[in-house]
Amino acid sequence: MKNKIIAYMALFLTAVFLFVSCGKSYIEENQDAYSASDVVPVVLGVTGSTLALQTFSYTYEPTYNRAGSTWSWSATDATISSVSEDTRKATILFDVLPANDTALIAITETNSGGVTSDAFVVKVKVNQFCPLTNGMADLVGSWSGDDAWYDSEITMASGDATSIQVTGFNAGFIFDWWGEDIIEGGTVAMTVNNDGTVVIPRQYLFTTLYDGDPYDYEIDGSGTWDNCGASPTMIIDYSVYYEGEDECYIVPYSPTYLPNPYFTADITLDDAKSLQIFNKISLKPSPRK
Repeated sequence: MKNKIIAYMALFLTAVFLFVSCGKSYIEENQDAYSASDVVPVVLGVTGSTLALQTFSYTYEPTYNRAGSTWSWSATDATISSVSEDTRKATILFDVLPANDTALIAITETNSGGVTSDAFVVKVKVNQFCPLTNGMADLVGSWSGDDAWYDSEITMASGDATSIQVTGFNAGFIFDWWGEDIIEGGTVAMTVNNDGTVVIPRQYLFTTLYDGDPYDYEIDGSGTWDNCGASPTMIIDYSVYYEGEDECYIVPYSPTYLPNPYFTADITLDDAKSLQIFNKISLKPSPRK
């Protein structure tokens, strides 16, 4: 009798299992009910410069990818030059100078269900572009301005069609605040690009003398040039390294002394200035004295 009861129970449970397995799971039911049009797309972000130079082009694209989606682009005070085949990347030409200095790039996403998002708007500040009339010759001379808490006084001499020889980077800082004499070097080659940018490839900068021992330093950096005012100007962020090292020597003292772990030369061409960099008085004590 007991065996019969067990057999009946097994038969009952098997029937229940078969009945349940014939139905759909919770996940399957929701998958069947899902429609791509139920998803509301949102543009999560866009990569691309928020600072542009008039007459030049820049690329923009979403920071994410969503299968089945396409993107549409529009611009105010700029021109959509091209859009990639998958619509993810747009090349924008800033061919005019906006009245308020700002162009607008708008992007929307349409998902696989045909639903279109609200526009995501990127504000791009557009600076006027004034090309060099005589190439590198327009930049030759003495430059003055600020670098850290020192006056920055730099000279530039013609190099070739795309680069210029620059002397004076970091000279006041390393002599006065860092407490080392420059005994060799001090001139570097800086690339000047047509799009208003400059680049200092990593290279030897100078050799100093501290406590009787020589130290070699290297430099790299980048920045912008502007020729639209009464005289050309440059803003150059640069780092100075002990030879072969990867960290600017000021890093351990930043942001205690500097807001950023690199130096910034904000300079203007002024041929009337003369180099008096070693006569400057330090505002802060040298950690190496």
